[in-house]
Amino acid sequence: MTRWQRFYYLGMVLALILAVTGELIWLPDPLRLGTRLYWIDAIDLLIYVLAFIPIIWMAGAFWHMFSQGNAWVRVRSIAVIAASLASVIILLTIPKKIEISVSTFLITWLLVFIDLFFHERMRRKMPVQSITLFGSTLLLLLVMFWPTNSMVTYPGLTLNMNRYAQANEGNVHGEISGVLVFERPAFPIDWLYAKLFAKYSFEPKNLGMSLGEYNQEVRTMKEDANAAGSAIAYQKVGKGKGITSHGVRITAILKDSPVSGILQLSDVIEEVNEYSVTTVQDLTARMKLTKPGDQVKVLVLRGGQKVSLSVKTRANPDDPSRAAFGIQVANEMQYDIPAPVKYHNYLLHEGGPSHGAVLALTLIDQLTPCGVTYGNRVAGTGTMEADGSIGPVGGLEQKAYSVSRTDADVFFVPSQNESEARRGAPDLLIVPVHTIDDMLNWLRSNPKQNNQPTCS
Repeated sequence: MTRWQRFYYLGMVLALILAVTGELIWLPDPLRLGTRLYWIDAIDLLIYVLAFIPIIWMAGAFWHMFSQGNAWVRVRSIAVIAASLASVIILLTIPKKIEISVSTFLITWLLVFIDLFFHERMRRKMPVQSITLFGSTLLLLLVMFWPTNSMVTYPGLTLNMNRYAQANEGNVHGEISGVLVFERPAFPIDWLYAKLFAKYSFEPKNLGMSLGEYNQEVRTMKEDANAAGSAIAYQKVGKGKGITSHGVRITAILKDSPVSGILQLSDVIEEVNEYSVTTVQDLTARMKLTKPGDQVKVLVLRGGQKVSLSVKTRANPDDPSRAAFGIQVANEMQYDIPAPVKYHNYLLHEGGPSHGAVLALTLIDQLTPCGVTYGNRVAGTGTMEADGSIGPVGGLEQKAYSVSRTDADVFFVPSQNESEARRGAPDLLIVPVHTIDDMLNWLRSNPKQNNQPTCS
């Protein structure tokens, strides 16, 4: 085996190792890197490890090109070099564009196989070794990453909320953690992981939209949660008006929706059949008065302009007697945030709304002299609603289990999710809450005096 081939095979082995271990990235989560950095912070460096693989392939291609003067060899080597360079640039500059990053990486891998294939054909008519290697690698990747019709939820990662968000006018006081879980289309190998590790759950459903649309939806939810948590926090400390709703924004258009091509993502529905719509509840009430298949007149705000449209409804999949547009929506909120809040962009925190409540608690803690945790190590989850209430979220069994593996003293959960959370971590101190005030009152009533600093 030549040196350039060793480079190629080394890159393949590293890629397969990272593919396997990447699925289990949650296991070291309890590790802490000092007092501020969590395991999720270390994962941000993973992108540089991934970029090292195409660099190895690039080195092998350079070695191959200069070790043989054949023109066809040079063409193949240059193709590997160009694809490797593109893969490195994409991984380092836009790592969250998963579809682009993965596609470029796989194209580079395929070009490496092609180079090995034609090199072997120079020695034998049937390149059995290259074909066998390609086939076995392809089979392994299919077993590991071929999406099924089920969704899998499994334990995730905790994050230091004081690192995630920092109020411009605030100071860090207490230790507060958020928690993420992994939820995605299940791969065949996930059933093996479920036999080996705790708290894997499967549900027979699919996203109902493309992966790109799903990623965009959860990113929008994350931005809304950031704004909601910030606005409520400032309102609670006596600054700002909090959150008000001014319509219903379209966050996703489902496949086969009758409004596809008429309504658009980010349209804000302000009226249905000339009745004002300011919240999702208003829209639901109007749809209850509509029969499936009826034509409905809607007024939307699009790009700053009001547009009147006529759209057809369909039967609601959950209740065929009710009409639906085949869209997903959220309240179009206006957030009063008097001062800037800086957010850290974690590689694996793609999106979702479940950190909204604990974000509000974190910012209140930063904006309150001496803080509000009273020495408690706090973890929490739940959406942050406009009225200060805390809404239910998914994956509570896995979230509670993830928190139980850390040193948190208390885990605040939405009251609707209490039983699910207790199933995930029976020995963890779980406190169900309805509002952000419930969190603040519990902390005030349960101080850890030994850890409470002198403050005036």
